[in-house]
This record gives sequence, structure tokens and C-alpha cells, in this order.
Amino acid sequence: MKPVHVCLMFLVAILFSVSSTAQDAAESASGEVMQKCKYPTRPEIPNGRNATEDEMIGAQKSLKDYLASGDGYLACLDQVSQGWGETATEEQKAVIVIFHNRMVDEMQATADLFNQSVRAFKGKRGT
Repeated sequence: MKPVHVCLMFLVAILFSVSSTAQDAAESASGEVMQKCKYPTRPEIPNGRNATEDEMIGAQKSLKDYLASGDGYLACLDQVSQGWGETATEEQKAVIVIFHNRMVDEMQATADLFNQSVRAFKGKRGT
């Protein structure tokens, strides 16, 4: 299990074990993040074994746009965190870490999926 996943699970456990008042604070922190930062939509990645070249080129553009939107989302999280400043609670900090790690993990998984699709596409063409 990746250290990031262990950390993420630990932080989730912390969020679930807090008192209702602290949990309300975490929920409001989550709500604030979701209101201020737009989570990007993950693009569809075609199966490279039966995709056309145009579909692969379109998927590449969609992936680049998605990754740029993901970077924008991460920057937004940083802005929210900076807005809380030194007064940020542990729950608020945990919410930022969880949302950040979720985005980074999804961006990496999507890029990996696209790379697998490209390898399959090239494999069917013999290139």
C-alpha cells in the first residue's frame, strides 16, 4: 500500500472519529472547498486496441485539458488553505490534504490509463 494511501486512510479515520462539533467544522470545511473549487471532470479514455487515431488525438487533448484543470483545482485548494491561515483547525487542514491527495491520485491514474491506451494503440499498428 502506498504511503499516500496510508496517510489518506489515517486522515479519513481522524475525520470520522472527531466529535460532532468538530465533524460539523470538517463538513463545513469540505463544503467551503467544494463551493470555491470546481473539481474537474475526468475525461473518457478510449481503448487503444480499437480506437481510431482521431479518437486518440482527441483523448490526448482532453487529458491535457483535464490535467491543467486539475492543476487549477490544486491551486484553488492552496488559496482556500491560505485564506484560513494560521487559524485553520486540524480538521480544515485534513480536508485540504484529503482533497489534494484525491486530485493528485486521480490525475496520475488517468494519465496512466491514457499511457496504457497509447501503448495498446501503437501495439495494434506495430509501431
